[in-house]
Amino acid sequence: MYGVADVDQGAFATHAVWREAFLFHIPDAMSSADAAPLMCAGATVFNALELHGVRPTDRVGVVGIGGLGHLAIQFAAKMGCDVVVFSSTDSKRNEAMTLGANEFYATKGAKKLDIGRPVNCLLVTTSASPDWSLERRYLPVIAPMGTIFPLTVTEGDFSIPHMGFVRKGLRIQGVICPSRGLHVKMLRFAALHGIKPVIQTFPLTLEGIEEAIEKLEKGQIRYRGVLVAPDA
Repeated sequence: MYGVADVDQGAFATHAVWREAFLFHIPDAMSSADAAPLMCAGATVFNALELHGVRPTDRVGVVGIGGLGHLAIQFAAKMGCDVVVFSSTDSKRNEAMTLGANEFYATKGAKKLDIGRPVNCLLVTTSASPDWSLERRYLPVIAPMGTIFPLTVTEGDFSIPHMGFVRKGLRIQGVICPSRGLHVKMLRFAALHGIKPVIQTFPLTLEGIEEAIEKLEKGQIRYRGVLVAPDA
């Protein structure tokens, strides 16, 4: 998995020479700057939705509107799902609805969420894992036999109230990097339906890299930073 081993593969290079069989064709309708985040965050959420049988008739919950979440909303909506978004405050409500959400709920300070019909699956895309011990918050909004996709990259243990989990027959489904075939399907699907990441571009220079890293550390990237090589 990239980032764990073989980390000297030229991530900051302007050019590279690779065997054609190892590369992906970027659809003509998609820019390279848009393709870059889709190949990572886009593939992650598409993998969860496509590989694990999410259907157009499903009600899909998305926790968090960030690098993963804003793409999860778009993919689920374009797949025909009823998309319900959960975010800490109301600040991203309009953006969520524009991206394709049908409902939006602010969770900060809420002890209980009343959303009416529960969701069939819940994609957790926040930078930190939710506090599942708040059993009245997220577990009640998931339908019996529903699935939780914890997409957060974080250290530590995954802890969830035992009875709240088994009583409803919930499933926790881990998701990792998709296959080459799913990557190709994701790119074609995104190009066909006009799914695009929200990006900030920076020149692939020393100054551009430093600016991008500084904004990232300050939490000022919305929602993906892309380094663009000269003449790219």
